[in-house]
Amino acid sequence: MTNSTEKPQDSKNESSYNLIHVENTGSKITQIAFNGNNYDEWSQSFKLALLAKGKLGYIDGTITKPSDSDSKFESWRSANALVTLWIYNALESDVRKQIALRPKQAELMACRQGPTESLMAYYGRITTLWDEILENDPLPSRSCDPRRCDWVTIMDARREKKRVRDFLIGLDERFDNARSHILGTNPLPNLNFAYNRLFTEEGVRNLTVQRVDTKPEPMAFVTRVNQGSRGQGGPRNDPPLLA
Repeated sequence: MTNSTEKPQDSKNESSYNLIHVENTGSKITQIAFNGNNYDEWSQSFKLALLAKGKLGYIDGTITKPSDSDSKFESWRSANALVTLWIYNALESDVRKQIALRPKQAELMACRQGPTESLMAYYGRITTLWDEILENDPLPSRSCDPRRCDWVTIMDARREKKRVRDFLIGLDERFDNARSHILGTNPLPNLNFAYNRLFTEEGVRNLTVQRVDTKPEPMAFVTRVNQGSRGQGGPRNDPPLLA
């Protein structure tokens, strides 16, 4: 009998990395799809399917992640990715959309204008996030019956209002006064109005800063003139003292 120093847990983990007899990444390992309301039924079916394929340990914690320097790390990562795809493929489309949107929604909530970032650059970043979310969660077409079209119009208005609030909340503190004024307006203006209002204020502020930077200092000018006069031996031209 050959002695082995291999730990039973390590042997179990290694065998679980085998991908030879598994389906491709687009396959469904259970015919029951999770729709948000059938978790118990779906969970039981999905766990049995994973058990049959020797991959249940990836979701119950019995298969541990090797260190990055471990020679088995790449095999584990490939098998873990496959199990993740199986889970994704076992979800109905509406549930998948919500999962796909979560990272972008979190990124949107954290989107803030930098202290030196221009309004245009900030607007470009947050608009990109809005577009990516809309691509995964579009509103229904308005080519529908009147009752449904009314609902789409309402949802469109709510989305516009949320965008205005997202945009204003993420502004840098230098726009505090303008932000408070716009948020206090009833009804809340649309996004174009809010952006143009703030863009105009930013332009005025930048112009004012430029004028201050280029305006000569009066007292410094007088001092230089007086110093020049004394250096040439001329009479003092000090301004008269007021009584």
